[in-house]
Amino acid sequence: MGNAIMKFKMIFIGLCVFLTSCNSSTETRKSYIESKPSFFELHNGKWLTNKWIRQPENLFRIHETFKKVGYNKILGSLLSDDELMVQDIYIKKRGYQLIDSLILTYKQPDKGTLYFNEFWARRMKERNDSAVFIILKDIQYSYRSKLSSADLQLRANDSEINDTLRQLIEIEFPNDTLTEKTALNDFETLRKFGFHQSAYNLLFETYKYQDIKWDKDSLEKTLKQNDKFIYPWFIDDTK
Repeated sequence: MGNAIMKFKMIFIGLCVFLTSCNSSTETRKSYIESKPSFFELHNGKWLTNKWIRQPENLFRIHETFKKVGYNKILGSLLSDDELMVQDIYIKKRGYQLIDSLILTYKQPDKGTLYFNEFWARRMKERNDSAVFIILKDIQYSYRSKLSSADLQLRANDSEINDTLRQLIEIEFPNDTLTEKTALNDFETLRKFGFHQSAYNLLFETYKYQDIKWDKDSLEKTLKQNDKFIYPWFIDDTK
């Protein structure tokens, strides 16, 4: 669960400041087919070179999907009093302070330091500054108003939600205690959407599923093998 929380913390920070989230491990026992949706690089790719995330319509799709799942669940302690640390990147601000400062300095360069001025200059050059500002305002409103995840879910625009991304996030952030039934549902969801390498990793290479009593060999036979390794959405987290 800790690995999952850290991954989606990185996605959130990347949404605001386009930092890097990458894991280079490719070790696996077997190779299976794996879907590569347009948003795939959000999880294991490089934000600094990702063009998809820079399109305003895609930023809004991520934002509305996160709202539907529940920002409070995804962010965890990100907006706490702790200063931000992601991998080797240290940000000398608390999460809510960073957001407040970004909002304050939007189109007001005289109020910002070099970092914030350069941040908004990059967003304006990419023509996504207004989208990023709206998203930051929504998040700020949620923590200042102390909105619950349920409140934000009701405010989500269902027409903008990416349902595949939503279900992938919900596998990592289950609402209930993991049971054999929910584990099997998670496996079937991944298989249905074509994430067979990820489904294999749930069976054999994922820490939180290791105590599930399921017929791994029979389930593995339902997966389609591939002649080369494709980096999966859910990586091996047992090594």
